[in-house]
Amino acid sequence: MAQTDTPRPRRTARLVAAGYVGAVAAAALAYGVAGAPEGWSAPLLLATFPGAVLAAFLGYYLLPALLGAGGPDGADVADESVGALDFLPQYAGGAILNVLLVWGIAAFVRHFVREARGSRERRG
Repeated sequence: MAQTDTPRPRRTARLVAAGYVGAVAAAALAYGVAGAPEGWSAPLLLATFPGAVLAAFLGYYLLPALLGAGGPDGADVADESVGALDFLPQYAGGAILNVLLVWGIAAFVRHFVREARGSRERRG
């Protein structure tokens, strides 16, 4: 009999990942609405560490260069005010990249364990 329901650990992992991305998005939105207070950037960056840095790099350096916009050197900042959605792409995008990184590592480990088990069975 075929099981159509997702196994419980994977469903839980999806819920945890969605909760993580949602919490980071809410915190980034609150950070922008509050006007970017001084003490908030460090906890947000730590909560999304490798992903937020990658998202900032991709969005600030790589994307304009690929689209032909010239990059950050040609950017002219006329308005210094902080908008509500200014930090959402970096931090929420970083959280999504972190989820994808963890998913990729878990998939690699599952594949490695499966291949090692198969190799052991073929040998013995």
